[in-house]
Amino acid sequence: MNIYLLRHGQTDMNRYGIFNSYTDIELNDSGRKQAELLGKRMMNYNIDIIYSSDLGRVAETSEIINAYTDTEIIFKEELREINMGAWETLSVEQRYINDEAYASEWHKHLEDLPYPNGECGRDVSRRAMRVIDEIKKKQYENVAIVTSGGTIKILLCEILGLEQYKRFNMQIDNCSISIVSYDIQNNKQIVKCINDTGHLENLIQQYGI
Repeated sequence: MNIYLLRHGQTDMNRYGIFNSYTDIELNDSGRKQAELLGKRMMNYNIDIIYSSDLGRVAETSEIINAYTDTEIIFKEELREINMGAWETLSVEQRYINDEAYASEWHKHLEDLPYPNGECGRDVSRRAMRVIDEIKKKQYENVAIVTSGGTIKILLCEILGLEQYKRFNMQIDNCSISIVSYDIQNNKQIVKCINDTGHLENLIQQYGI
């Protein structure tokens, strides 16, 4: 079984470097172009089913992809982005103003500290891995999971056996593809690629997105 971890398309918050999790926002025009190209690429992989976060930007990406894959979409709250709590939409500078000591420790990324009034990586791993376990019980060959960048990093850390704070050493771009292959019978898993954006190269060259 191959699981394709797909990040949603660009939003204006992504474009301007605003950190958000549960704030629901639609894709911008660039994000829709990215999703179209991702959908065309996914036609090559015979996708059996799409599992998607229920947040608007992710659901919109899933629907665009499914115009090309033509399969069922199952929306799962467990696949949402990490809850940033009190830091939702705050800049890094604002985080320090509100609580300098905690922000200083958090930004060292030496342990899996939670966002204030929000989640840590392990919290997300527990809920998101329930969906992976559900998928592994099915007789699928190729499954797409459409979610947010933070959730993909967290899942990759879990699958690779890394501490969750190591996710900050990963880059997951909008509408990128990361692939995990599962050998269910022998209980083995292989990360085949991370952050593949080859299908977006023309957009990147033309528009820098």
